Amino acid sequence: MRIQNSLKNILFGVSVQVVSAFMGFIVRTVFIYTLGIEYLGLEGLFTSILIMLSLANLGFDTAMIYSLYKPIAEKDTYKIQALMNLYQKAYKLIGIIILLIGLSLFPFLPYLMNGKTTIENINIIYILFLLNSVASYYFVYKHSIIIADQRNHIISKIHCVFIIISNLIQIILLLSIGNYIVVLITQIIFRIIENGYIANKANILYPYIKEKNNAKLTNKERKLFFENLYALMLYKISGVVINGTDNIIISIFVGITSVGIYSNYFLILATLSTFLGYMFYSITASVGNLIVKEDNEKKYFIFRVLNFANFWIYGFCAVCLWNLINPFITIWLGEQYVFNKYIVFAIILNFFTAGMQDASTTFRETTGLFKRGKYRPIFAAVINIGASIILAIEIGIAGVFLGTVVSRLCIYFWYDPYVIYKFVFNKSVKTYFYRYMWYGVLVFLSIIITDSLGNVLYADSFINIVIRGILCLLIPNMIFLFTFRNTEEFKYLLSIVSSLTKKLTSKKFANND
Repeated sequence: MRIQNSLKNILFGVSVQVVSAFMGFIVRTVFIYTLGIEYLGLEGLFTSILIMLSLANLGFDTAMIYSLYKPIAEKDTYKIQALMNLYQKAYKLIGIIILLIGLSLFPFLPYLMNGKTTIENINIIYILFLLNSVASYYFVYKHSIIIADQRNHIISKIHCVFIIISNLIQIILLLSIGNYIVVLITQIIFRIIENGYIANKANILYPYIKEKNNAKLTNKERKLFFENLYALMLYKISGVVINGTDNIIISIFVGITSVGIYSNYFLILATLSTFLGYMFYSITASVGNLIVKEDNEKKYFIFRVLNFANFWIYGFCAVCLWNLINPFITIWLGEQYVFNKYIVFAIILNFFTAGMQDASTTFRETTGLFKRGKYRPIFAAVINIGASIILAIEIGIAGVFLGTVVSRLCIYFWYDPYVIYKFVFNKSVKTYFYRYMWYGVLVFLSIIITDSLGNVLYADSFINIVIRGILCLLIPNMIFLFTFRNTEEFKYLLSIVSSLTKKLTSKKFANND
């Protein structure tokens, strides 16, 4: 059942990401040609500011979903109601806090933009961004029970419909009136309607959560929940700082136009990261169920499988990005929107090292190891800001991303696996690091071979992308397949793919959730 739920969540999640990516590129293209690069840079800057403001979330979402795994598995309705009551109150408060903190940043906006800008009504645009962020915190608490019950696909289907309608209307508005403020208002309206619709779906699926009740956690349960929440808050701070400060640092030290150029790379990487991350996110609830019910050897094997899948997927994507991202942006928008190879290398290295943490993050969150090394994320955040600023001053934009890589390698690269291996698997972590190094060598080798052959077979524009695309499809996958074809991890993944194929062709897979 876990595998079926995971496959279903992945299928619908990936489908939504394909639709979102396609619509996103169309909207971005229309956006650039109707409003220009400065508006794009402003959007990137404000998005990063609001990512920083999401610190007010404090990790409530992860803590709630983790806390719901056991009561859902045991069908403990009373405890589920108690948790949902707590979550509802918390998110109403979080929305208000974000609104107040966001408004307090008004006086500092001019200091976050290096150089002059021709954009009008910046304050109004910022307010609308802020309201869009705040709107996401109302009704969203009911998403958690659907996710914890391994039914993400329900949310994915609803989100897909709203993505298509919302983006189509945005495109029409950009082409007809070219008013960014109207576009932002449209986004807010659709955000509210979508969250309300999903909340209503949760009420239908779990009618007991809409019943009036006074369910409360015991003092012991509340204490445990808030202990986990406190540790998660520290991880949240670190994650937000690591992922949310790049655009702000680029804007301050380089300029808002560079933020606009990077935002195109970020769109590609964020789409890819969300697409790939969703596969791991889709199986998180299933892993949580596994943690509750299975022994350590089963947990260890599944971790190895996930880590192996992590390497193959992100390694293949890193090879493709190195060979294709600049040629693609050149054809899509023009050479003036392309970064040099040094910056691209730093961006891809940041992408790869972040992606390789997915398996560790999934197990850390589902095993409840929030309190182990809880202050280390703060050190990671401090290292990230310091290293990114110093390297940005020394070598420019590439330094911002290398600073992020440095902070990640100093803390998360070694500590998360160490904790998982010691407290969950009761094994030495050395094997993990050996495999990580071997995986890295194979990815680097694949990049060198693919790029070298691409340079030998170089052709102009579109033909060049086709040639490099074929090389990317063949070379890394052949190297990975030849190296790991006899391993247990590969054979298990092969069986999963076979199972997925059968499910997709089986009438049993379709249901009316």
